[in-house]
Amino acid sequence: GKVVITVQLCDEEQTEDEEGEEYFLLFSGSSQSHLTSALWSGHDTLRTLCPAHDCCEAVQVTLCRARPGHPPAGEPPVSVVAVAEQLFNFVQDLAFDMAQFLVSTAGRPDGLEGAMLLDECQIPLEECERLDESLSLALRHLDLPDGWNLLGTHLRNKPQETLVHFAARRGLKRVAVWLLLQPGAPEALRLTNRQGATPASIAQQRSHRDLHQLLTK
Repeated sequence: GKVVITVQLCDEEQTEDEEGEEYFLLFSGSSQSHLTSALWSGHDTLRTLCPAHDCCEAVQVTLCRARPGHPPAGEPPVSVVAVAEQLFNFVQDLAFDMAQFLVSTAGRPDGLEGAMLLDECQIPLEECERLDESLSLALRHLDLPDGWNLLGTHLRNKPQETLVHFAARRGLKRVAVWLLLQPGAPEALRLTNRQGATPASIAQQRSHRDLHQLLTK
């Protein structure tokens, strides 16, 4: 979703600049295809953002060039040709693995108790900020199960460590913003864990001021 792909054209693939000419990258996977526009960043270099994909696999990437023209009546006004092709590998990263794990713990007894062991680790602020960005991005691109809820289906009124508590402990504001948009968020905000703490009280205790403000709006 935020990775920049650079495409360098060889001499045979370069053409004289024409007004209105545009380049695109077509990613063709087994279940998803993506089309992204590519912009020049040098005389022989194009750049584009890598799209988010739904699985780990090698996909065919085709560089396409579109040129406006004056075709006969009834034909498309733009000519599109394939310039080059290359295989591209989508791989699963740790943030995506963590996102899948966290989503799977919703509503499970002791589901997040293991994650509380992170409290014993002094993770630098910079690492927490990096985790917040990568984990929130992974969560946004995750396909949630039908009927998924932050509190699960059986433990809605019982004290539990929810994903909102988890975000509050680490000051993961971007993650919290995503969580607050999910089903069960109002209940999760009011729910205490086994230590009697709400997400807001945890954020306040940990001096995550911006996050505390978000959780108490």
